[in-house]
Amino acid sequence: MRKEQTEVTKLGVFVTIAVVLFTVAVYYIGNQQNLFGANFRVNTVFSHVKGLQPGNNVRYSGIDVGIVDHIEIVNDTTIRVEMLLERRVRSFMKSNAVAKIGSDGLVGNMIINVNPGEGLGEPITEGGTIPSTANMETDEVMNSLEITTENIALLTQKLLEVTTAIQAGEGPIAKLLEDPSWSSYLSRTLGRLNETTTNMEAITRQLHRDLDPSRSEGSPLSFLLRDTTFGKEMDQLSTEIDSLILQRTQPILTNMEEASADIATTSAALRKLTEDLNLEEGLAGTVLKDSIAAEDLRQILSNLNEGTYRFNENMEAMKHNFLFRRYFKKQEKKAKKAQRQEPRVATFNPEPSE
Repeated sequence: MRKEQTEVTKLGVFVTIAVVLFTVAVYYIGNQQNLFGANFRVNTVFSHVKGLQPGNNVRYSGIDVGIVDHIEIVNDTTIRVEMLLERRVRSFMKSNAVAKIGSDGLVGNMIINVNPGEGLGEPITEGGTIPSTANMETDEVMNSLEITTENIALLTQKLLEVTTAIQAGEGPIAKLLEDPSWSSYLSRTLGRLNETTTNMEAITRQLHRDLDPSRSEGSPLSFLLRDTTFGKEMDQLSTEIDSLILQRTQPILTNMEEASADIATTSAALRKLTEDLNLEEGLAGTVLKDSIAAEDLRQILSNLNEGTYRFNENMEAMKHNFLFRRYFKKQEKKAKKAQRQEPRVATFNPEPSE
């Protein structure tokens, strides 16, 4: 009888200890999974969860604040992740917070890291959605590292080829390094460059002294720069030169214009006489029928036209010459002024009656 009571007592103690351990384990696990505290739900969307599973931790600024509660595939490019977070962080988390999938250590479980967003955001609501960002995949990092390694190997190979060619005395660089005359030539060039720089500095300092009012009272450059009458004298000299040129050239230009007008009048009269001439009657017709006389007359007219054309070209060239340009401009202004001052007379040309 006593033996049975002992066994029952042992069994009761074992069951009691097992219940206590189970209760402690449930409380610990629930506390770790935040099952017994005040919680709120937040959603985010990823294109790839990288092995994330329900129950994985969620960290806000590096602090565990909840777990991944549910993962749902919306479509082929969208996966919605529902997080169960402690209510105490709700006042700190804003709607512009950014979620990112990471790993707990090098080989740990996948977790979600939530970091505060930039600027001021609205407070997060129950069941609200925060944006997400994707980390670079390990495969992408390895591929990028592989490409970089290949480029470094290629660059090293090219550098080795160049170094080998230089050591073998091939190419212009090797000749430049082996030729002793290049060293002296380079030294002379650097020396001349240094000398030129020194001279330029001396010229700059001299110019600065010449332009400094406190140091260049008697220098010609300072006198020219500060003399207010020099510019006026130069303008007056230019005006006198223009007046002298105009005075000397005006009679020549007047005579040339009169000669040009006379030549134009003579040419017009001769052209009219030629047009009105009856070649079939009179002495003129008889003379013109003579081939020798006709050829002489044609030559005279040709020479006259050529002289008139060259004279007009000379007049046009003189109009563009800097010595006579001002005179012609004044003459044009006078002509325009006279034309504006002339009274306008209305003319009436009646049509001839048939």
